[in-house]
Amino acid sequence: MEYSLADNKQTEDIAGTDKCKTIPQGLTSILVVTYNKLEYNKFCIESIRQYTEPDSYELIVIDNHSTDGTVEWLQGQPDIKVILNSENAGFPVGCNQGIKEAKGNNILLLNNDTIVTPNWLTNLTKCLYSASDIGAVGPVTNSCSNFQSIPCEYSSVEEMIRFARQVNNSNPELWEDRARLVGYCMLIKAEIIKEVGLFDEAFSPGNFEDDDYCLRIRKAGYRLVLCRDSFVHHFGSVSFREQANQYTSLLEVNKRKFAQKWGLPPHLAAPYQLTKDLEAGKWFRYQCEFSYYQHWIENTRRKFLSFIDQAEFSLLSGDLEKAVLVVKQAADYAYHSHPGFYISPRLELILRKVAKTLNSRVATHLPPKNMDKRNILHVLSQGCAANSHIKTLERWICMDSESIHSIIVTLNSTTNPQSVVEAAIRSGGWYTTLDTENLSLCQKGKALRDAAAMWADVVVLHIHPHDPVAPIAFGVAGGPPVVFVNHADQAFTIGMSAADIIADQRAVGQRITLSRRNINNSFLLPIPSGMPENVHDKKAAKKDLGIGEDSVVFLINATPYQLVACGEYSFLHLIKALINRYQDIEILVVGTSGVGKWTQLKRLSDKRIRVFDFQQDLNKFYSAADVFLDSVPLGSLAAALEAGALGIPVIGLATDFTEHFSGDIVPNSIKTHFPSHEELFTIIDKLVTDEVYRINEGKQLKSAILQYHHLGWQKNLNTLYSILPMTHQPTELSVVREQTATNSDIVWAYFQCRSGISRSNFG
Repeated sequence: MEYSLADNKQTEDIAGTDKCKTIPQGLTSILVVTYNKLEYNKFCIESIRQYTEPDSYELIVIDNHSTDGTVEWLQGQPDIKVILNSENAGFPVGCNQGIKEAKGNNILLLNNDTIVTPNWLTNLTKCLYSASDIGAVGPVTNSCSNFQSIPCEYSSVEEMIRFARQVNNSNPELWEDRARLVGYCMLIKAEIIKEVGLFDEAFSPGNFEDDDYCLRIRKAGYRLVLCRDSFVHHFGSVSFREQANQYTSLLEVNKRKFAQKWGLPPHLAAPYQLTKDLEAGKWFRYQCEFSYYQHWIENTRRKFLSFIDQAEFSLLSGDLEKAVLVVKQAADYAYHSHPGFYISPRLELILRKVAKTLNSRVATHLPPKNMDKRNILHVLSQGCAANSHIKTLERWICMDSESIHSIIVTLNSTTNPQSVVEAAIRSGGWYTTLDTENLSLCQKGKALRDAAAMWADVVVLHIHPHDPVAPIAFGVAGGPPVVFVNHADQAFTIGMSAADIIADQRAVGQRITLSRRNINNSFLLPIPSGMPENVHDKKAAKKDLGIGEDSVVFLINATPYQLVACGEYSFLHLIKALINRYQDIEILVVGTSGVGKWTQLKRLSDKRIRVFDFQQDLNKFYSAADVFLDSVPLGSLAAALEAGALGIPVIGLATDFTEHFSGDIVPNSIKTHFPSHEELFTIIDKLVTDEVYRINEGKQLKSAILQYHHLGWQKNLNTLYSILPMTHQPTELSVVREQTATNSDIVWAYFQCRSGISRSNFG
């Protein structure tokens, strides 16, 4: 391994030295226990030398009989006090040997598989001496249990040091009381060690000695504090990693030793603090978990802003295509890893500047414009038969029979369903693709702009949140008016500022547009529903699925990521409660795989819960269903709407203050989602036990959907057309800072991480 930290050294590494003078820190004795792993030992010790104030520490290394050259290297280091053991005495014994030799006012226990960073010890010491009742403190890291890790994304020492400089800014608001600190890096006042005593060597060679010592510090009346303003890189248990089975066995043995000594297991001896905020507590049980995702958002924000810096630099350098490509990357990243805001004025401004430079004409061959009807040009990034926004597009075309509809695809046409193409052609329009023309993103933008100017009376964007083609096409004034269909309202999106009207599909999405995106030109245009059909014979459908005709059937249609458990919102717990509560119901779950926890649940339910993979045709399931249960925690508005339109009553759990996760499918008309399990089960009781009530609820919901999402939708569409300007005029942009993250943002980031939506490498 090539070993060097020299390239990272900068003159500001000792920043904060003046602050240290106000801290009665004295000398810190840094104890490092080594056992082989020479490369790691060198990295650790060199980082101490480089990023710790000279003369503020002594370095004591206790070697447990290394045989890989570590001993010889240590003996050649004049600034290290070396203690050599003739055998591997273990971590607790080594720490005690070092403590006995230490002369410092403070003792710093540091694993040899760490790299310390600028201001690490300064910030730890400042916290340690901020109060007389603080006994020990520890930093955050990239790899650690006990929620002491923070989201990190770096791939080299240089990147890690740059990241650490952003974290290591002393801030008492980032000091967090803990019941336990992991001993990979722990700073303890020497006077506390004199009072509490040495480490318990019964836990040798290691594990749970830090749990034991933390409990002893607390019992002596002192606090433990996690310093979120100090970061140390931790490679993670390198001494144990090569002996994984022995390590697991040792964990169990020492865990039992701890329980025998204290009369309770470690997790009860050091309980986590419950989340302080009552609303957030429904999602995060512990405050440390909530704090972790606060950091998650901060770091996604940092990475997102670094994307913007790259895009702006490319723009200044005249490389417009690269600037647009980076914007696309940034938006895709922010969509999948929530940065705490829904729109970026800086990113929109980059697209706007690129839009103004597109002058060269791209050859576009289109049929002539129809002068007798309104010509609607739909812009689609990519389609898939299972996606609700494709169904919206198809129904828009079919229901708006007074217009001619055409489609341009910008990014990927290979997955588009043929039914959408046929719908456009039947209306008298056409279908064309830009992804098959070997065009750059900028060229696609210019081709789209020219096509709209030549043919369209109105442009409707059904684009993905990271698609930059339409934003640069319509980032300048002139041409037909532009409507942006906000089908992904719950997450970050680009391109809305280039539209004349935002067509929000639900009330909560409109609230996000107005309050979190600061865009005022919003119009509520619900998801369109086709003319409701009649379901097939229910008895026959149940028989076909092997269900008794007297059973009440609950149907769920959701993808696996919508059902991931988050705090109190656990779909598995919900349907388990249903099965236990009602003996005459069966539950059909469509769209997920029947493995893992589902296998056990199916067995426990005596096969009354059945799970099916994604189904293209849901007719037999809808026909058999008596009740549609919306997914938790992330609801499926389109699926619930489709069920309700067939006369199936819909029921769901509203997810508290994070209302964009789910909501009533016919707002201000029929309540379908309830804020508590108690209210939900009160309604379910009626639906299960009263067939007349159940049928009437389904009929009322079907009628309401017909009025709001079918007949009402057509009226709303005509209103939308009527309020559009004569010519396109994008929103004026000013560079403002992105909004501060709220608790709802933290929950959304948490859900993305838990469900696997996030593409981040954090953790």
